[in-house]
Amino acid sequence: MTDTLSHNTKHLISSLVQQGVVDVVISPGARSMPIALLMVEYASLNPDFQYHIAVDERDAGFLALGRAKAAGAPVALLATSGSAAANYLPAIVEAKIGHVPLIVLTADRPVELVDIGAPQMVNQMALYSGHLKKRVQMVLQDPHPDMTEYIDYHGQALVREAISAPAGPVQINLPLRKPLMPGLGQPWPIVTARQALPTITSLTADLLATWTDRKILGLVGPNEEGWDPVLFAQFATNQQIPLIVDVLSGVRHQALREGIYGIDALLETEVLPPHLLPDVILRFGGTPVSGRLLPWIKAHQIPVIQVGTNFIGHDHSRHTDQTINMTTEHFLLQQLQRHPSLGAVEFWTAWQAVGQLSTQVGLPTLPNDLWVARALSKLPAGHQLVLANSMTVRDFDRLWVPQTKIPIFGNRGTNGIDGTIATAVGVALNGKPTWLALGDLAFFHDMNGLMLAKQAAVNLTVVVTNNHGGGIFSFLPQIGDMPYFETVFGTPLPLDIGKVAALYDATYEQVTSLAALTAIVSEPFTGLRVVELMTDRAINVKIHQDLTDQLRKAIQDATANLD
Repeated sequence: MTDTLSHNTKHLISSLVQQGVVDVVISPGARSMPIALLMVEYASLNPDFQYHIAVDERDAGFLALGRAKAAGAPVALLATSGSAAANYLPAIVEAKIGHVPLIVLTADRPVELVDIGAPQMVNQMALYSGHLKKRVQMVLQDPHPDMTEYIDYHGQALVREAISAPAGPVQINLPLRKPLMPGLGQPWPIVTARQALPTITSLTADLLATWTDRKILGLVGPNEEGWDPVLFAQFATNQQIPLIVDVLSGVRHQALREGIYGIDALLETEVLPPHLLPDVILRFGGTPVSGRLLPWIKAHQIPVIQVGTNFIGHDHSRHTDQTINMTTEHFLLQQLQRHPSLGAVEFWTAWQAVGQLSTQVGLPTLPNDLWVARALSKLPAGHQLVLANSMTVRDFDRLWVPQTKIPIFGNRGTNGIDGTIATAVGVALNGKPTWLALGDLAFFHDMNGLMLAKQAAVNLTVVVTNNHGGGIFSFLPQIGDMPYFETVFGTPLPLDIGKVAALYDATYEQVTSLAALTAIVSEPFTGLRVVELMTDRAINVKIHQDLTDQLRKAIQDATANLD
């Protein structure tokens, strides 16, 4: 524990220094002791870094305030937990109004001491409410390497936030548990300075020249702008740039033959050849459904250029290199299409050989969850689709390719299953025939939404994949050795879907074949309808595994003759 504390504290101090913090005012206290000692050690090794001891926290805050004003640079403050940190408030208020960059570090009690009578235990994340530009909490005793990377990345970002106009104070709250003695006299890490991401507002000829003939891969994620798939298709063809197209992008279409669908399944095979690695990624929209994609990009250190106005800075992988602050439509239509092709033709051709293989796999005759995605690919023009989270959105990302432009919706902000039916009802209020695909757990969580559908008299078909529980958990690698799996994660429900449908006066049908489900999709229907597909969780997992093996072989065959 001490080694982890020392390691991450050193990364925090080094991150602040890399962004210009060379002064710290320390108000000594037991809880902040390990941070204070390492700050003093750092100062002994780096004469440019100065520490100042101020026992009275109120005066300490104003001492830092004065130093920051005179130096024209950010100054750090370190307090111990409880009322000690509260005494910084007057100086923080002044810093906010006076635009002075203070980096306020507040040592805190660990979470297990919250609200059980522990001394010096106050809500430190609320101490300075309304008077900070930003506040975060960092767990210095978390040994996971992602935490260290987060400290390096976000520590520097917070200093930049403090000094950016209008300047002001930020807070880093640091819960610490005993033992609190750091390891002194050990080597310090090398932390690389990270600058604010360069933001481009126009594409110059010189900039575009640096992209010409490079292996560029587009990533079209979930969006809020209602993108035109034809525009993306023209962009991809004109620029020779293959596009990874997320299911919630609204851009999927049979006409978009340049699209790469089911990227998660492609990566799962682990046989994509090296020549498919891009030199750079142009990223549009939000976080993709695929859980493998962003780690793959990061693992191969592929530079990422993020495009758009709504999602800049939304990259939890912390791997974006550059941002282009203009609307997606402006980028595609008014800028890039004025220029000749940027992408490398061979790279474009190589991705076309494998990009849609995951959607072309043959589905077995045994009932399985993927039938729904295949059948709803036949939705007629004018219809719209809502996807639940969990396995539903993943299966659609793997397989769904509509014949026409189908507006598609999903709640990917928190990725929860709350209110899924109610969301679909809200979508259906526009009068268009609406389809909702979800599992039995998501259906159970929001059966009240069926009453909303009944009252609003919307045209809504709810397709329930009923595998008696939490199907996504069956894909966990450790389930074979997990005691009580079925009780805790399988969570089978004795739910009679037909009776639930009857309760809300909904038409009910149960399908047992892909052909029957596909036929329902093409039939005109008005009102509220519930369609149930019964599947088996264990069989479904095996089918997914078999399809991955099938896809692996297809990729190997398609790339056998390519360099």
